[in-house]
Amino acid sequence: MSKKISIIGSGFSSLASACYLAKQGYDVSVFEKNNSLGGRARQFKKEGFTFDMGPSWYWMPDVFDKFFNDFGKKTSDYYTLKKLNPAYKVFFGKNDFIEIEDSLEKIKKVFEKHEKGSSIALEKFMAIAKDNYAIAVTDLLYKMPGLSPLELITKKTVLKAGSFLSNIRKEVRKRFKNKKLRLLLEFPVLFLGAKSSNTPAFYSFMNHADYGLGTWQPTNGFYDVVLAMVDLGKSLGVKYYVDHEVTLINIVEKKVDSITINNKKIKSDIVVSGADYAHTETLFRNKFRQYSKKYWSKRTWAPSSLLFYVGFDKKLKNVSHHNLFFDTDIDNHAKNIYDISNWPKDPLFYANFTSITNPKTAPKGCENAFFFNSNCNKSK
Repeated sequence: MSKKISIIGSGFSSLASACYLAKQGYDVSVFEKNNSLGGRARQFKKEGFTFDMGPSWYWMPDVFDKFFNDFGKKTSDYYTLKKLNPAYKVFFGKNDFIEIEDSLEKIKKVFEKHEKGSSIALEKFMAIAKDNYAIAVTDLLYKMPGLSPLELITKKTVLKAGSFLSNIRKEVRKRFKNKKLRLLLEFPVLFLGAKSSNTPAFYSFMNHADYGLGTWQPTNGFYDVVLAMVDLGKSLGVKYYVDHEVTLINIVEKKVDSITINNKKIKSDIVVSGADYAHTETLFRNKFRQYSKKYWSKRTWAPSSLLFYVGFDKKLKNVSHHNLFFDTDIDNHAKNIYDISNWPKDPLFYANFTSITNPKTAPKGCENAFFFNSNCNKSK
């Protein structure tokens, strides 16, 4: 009889884990507290508008391809991808913007218009970024179990020691003088939840994910990916339950025995949690917790965000699918978030209009908008 595995939450890590474990022959069940699957990647529908509630940038398509290939499938078996052009639009002020197109050659021309000689510098920078991407994804992401920082030390990373000692901002600013071009190259690491000045230069692999691999969009939005992973899981025997909030992980004789949902115990030989670490800790009785409340109260959290899902009753002009508004001081914005933990008074923000690419996400003649603003990282 196969071991029963209970997975808490249905975000991408949980959905992926469920598939891999089911493939190995385990009896896998996924328990989601909300009324739909996807975790932070859930979908929200209202009055004819359809919103992706969480992730919206489909970068690193090779990672998604590898996941489905591991099961003898392809992404195209589940959803269709469109490469966006422009990939995104960056606003620096009124009628002052730069469009990032769908190939490095086109982007080099944009750079050259703003700074003579910058296209050559960009080509060299991107060659390093591509090399870093190959190491980060192929040699580290897929191979190391993540049990020790020593796993980062390989023959290839040793040769990249300088990239770990320097930072993104320093490497960008010694190559480019134009302020706008600098911002364009420093912004991708914001996806990692850190300032470019605090992020090792090795993470330029995010620039390859951007300019090298491009920005894509599933036909019906990011939720297509969730549905695809769930479909794959079902074909492998995974069972999914919504409106099932796990409130306790029960330990008997130092081993997991079961989970509690709605005051009912569900036998589990193994429990995998895709929920936040701090929340997962609260699912154990005090004596089984690894960290105390005091410990968590002193931690520095990744930035939170303020999200707005807006349906416009008209079509909008001069915007793209993805839009970044860098019309205020990014250093002041970052200082408020990371250094003094304040809500920025004049924040930068991101706006996503999926209806530009897929009109079905909004009623006819309307526009679908998702606004995102990073905020302070105060401890909970």
